Order: sequence, then structure tokens, then C-alpha cells
Amino acid sequence: MFGLRRGTTDSLVTMIAAPTVWALHFLLCYILVAVACAPNADVFKSINGARISIAIATTAGLAFCFFAGLRAWREWKAAGGKPPHDKPTEHDRERQMELASVLLSALSFLAIVFTALPVLLVADCR
Repeated sequence: MFGLRRGTTDSLVTMIAAPTVWALHFLLCYILVAVACAPNADVFKSINGARISIAIATTAGLAFCFFAGLRAWREWKAAGGKPPHDKPTEHDRERQMELASVLLSALSFLAIVFTALPVLLVADCR
């Protein structure tokens, strides 16, 4: 009725949501540490405030990527997610976008981990 379908429809926005979260996390990490170490007069100055903020942002970003990937994975599997999705049909386009969402969520999850590692392992501005 009126072209409405059951379930969710993946689009470009849902596909790039996880990489966008990673990009914002990356930006936040570098800005927080740059502000904490800005004067550069004391390289042994503690950055614990920035580390705590980044740990919180990392946890939130990882949770978002995990649940976004899990949602796309469930939809992909529920629709019989076996590649290739190369036919010019709406069904195959939807499956391809779900698979791409899964893969981009996994990649973004790893990127967030690797972005956060330096600041979580180093305690000062050196």
C-alpha cells in the first residue's frame, strides 16, 4: 500500500553511518590531545582528562559500530544473504547495501580501536 515495505530500507546514509562515527571519533581524539598538550611547555604533563574523554567516546563509537553491523548482518542473513548480489534488481541492491554496511561497520570498529590505542597507552604529551 502506497509503496511501503516491511522492515528497514538501507540507504547510503545507513551505509556510511559507521565510517562517519569513526571520522568524528578520529577528529575528537586528535583535537582533545592537541588542546591538552597545546602549550608544549611541559611534555610530561598528564593528559588524564583527555584520556578519560577519549575512552568514553571510544566506548560509544565501538558500541554504535557493533550494533549497526549486527543490525545489517541480521537483515542480510534474514534475506538469504549469499553473495554475489550482482543482478539489477531492488532485492540485490538491498542485499549489497546490507553487506557493505556490515563490512564498513567492521572496518570502522577496527579503525576506532586503532585510533584510540595511542592515547590510551601514552599518559603524557611526549
